[in-house]
Amino acid sequence: MALATLVVIGVAALEAALRDRIGLWTGVTLVVVAIIAALVTRKGDRSLPAMMPPLAFLAAVLVAGQLLVASTGGSLRTREALMIVQTLGPNAIWVVAATILSTTIAAIRHFTDR
Repeated sequence: MALATLVVIGVAALEAALRDRIGLWTGVTLVVVAIIAALVTRKGDRSLPAMMPPLAFLAAVLVAGQLLVASTGGSLRTREALMIVQTLGPNAIWVVAATILSTTIAAIRHFTDR
């Protein structure tokens, strides 16, 4: 799961540097990585795919989002909060889709791998 999070952070940083936002490519990467992680998760760790997509995207926003924080206007805390809300809002569909898909895959694997 750590490797999956690092991949999402890397794509988010690249997208933030090149496109000045975190969006489509990071979202697609999140969904693909979440599906792969759900497929390769060990039996004892089957609850992790449900938690990985939201946490990975939040980590990506917190790390790669530093490239997007405005340098002026209010306190750093205010600018950080605004950046997080502005990034998570439009990308919520990716987080929800990745979470639903990975949780469904993990549940199917749980009930069929006995």
